[in-house]
Amino acid sequence: MPNPRRITASSSASGQPSYSWGMGYLLLACTALGWGFNFPVLKLGLAHSPPLIYTMLRMSLGMGTMFIIAFLMGNLRLPHRQDWPVVFSVGILQNMGFITLVTLGLQYLPAGRAVILAYTTPIWVVPAAAIFLGERLTLPKAIGVGLGLTGLITIINPMSLSWSDHDVLLGIGIIVCATLVWTSGLIHVRRHTWKGDVLSLIPWQIGTSLAALTPFALAFEDFSAIQWSPGFVWNVLFSGAIASGLCVAAQVGAMRSLPAVSLSLSSAAVPAVGIMASVWILGETPLATDITGFLLIASAIVLVGLADRRQARLERNRAGQGLAKNQESAVSPVNQ
Repeated sequence: MPNPRRITASSSASGQPSYSWGMGYLLLACTALGWGFNFPVLKLGLAHSPPLIYTMLRMSLGMGTMFIIAFLMGNLRLPHRQDWPVVFSVGILQNMGFITLVTLGLQYLPAGRAVILAYTTPIWVVPAAAIFLGERLTLPKAIGVGLGLTGLITIINPMSLSWSDHDVLLGIGIIVCATLVWTSGLIHVRRHTWKGDVLSLIPWQIGTSLAALTPFALAFEDFSAIQWSPGFVWNVLFSGAIASGLCVAAQVGAMRSLPAVSLSLSSAAVPAVGIMASVWILGETPLATDITGFLLIASAIVLVGLADRRQARLERNRAGQGLAKNQESAVSPVNQ
């Protein structure tokens, strides 16, 4: 999982970040389309393969794709020894844990609802960062968390939920658990000071997740249970090479080209694409509660992103003022 704090845009002569808006939004659009369409694609794939083995195949293709991309871009190298702990935590938690749990949850939920729940992760990051990292919980962020939780409750809709429908409850629980696992990995990422380039680390992160998942997949599921067909091969190629490979590289490029608040739009755009793709590909009809919950969660994500931008600006301004004062002291008569 790329780390937004490590991937920064270049700076202009004035010291302000220099962004490549056109390329950044093009890459962001490709990412949203790829990841959004991947949810109905996953749903179709699970009709032909056990979930863990499907995830194993997908990760294998994603890892191979990222190794090729890193090699072609001259970024293929072993991780620095200080980066290995985060390579393992990202691989186990944010790759294997999150992707596997979402895939398992998709067996029990419509793809459109699953993609909305899966992309509530930015909401959980705010309280987790405040508790474990001591980051400031501002009023806009608190409002964003409240909106996100309201959206989540709206989607679950406990007043009309059939508590005897164990599949729905299980699906919701698994995907919410996946978002918490992803958040725990991000907390470790935020604590870490990176030594290597993020793009060079991603193939190793996926490789770590694949190495951890493969024994479980082969122990608990039967590889011969796959129903091979040309359609299934194309399905796995899309989910692996494109969603888990090219889209990850595109997200890294977008992080280098755009400010963080623009990237937060991606977390809102993916479920929007996922809902429409599920209607088109699977013929799903989203409930009014699904749409209302999505709008609340999307608003929360954008609000948190705006609050992050404002906080980053204040920190840069304080740092600039401190530098100016130090420069004034250095040329003052007292120090000459």
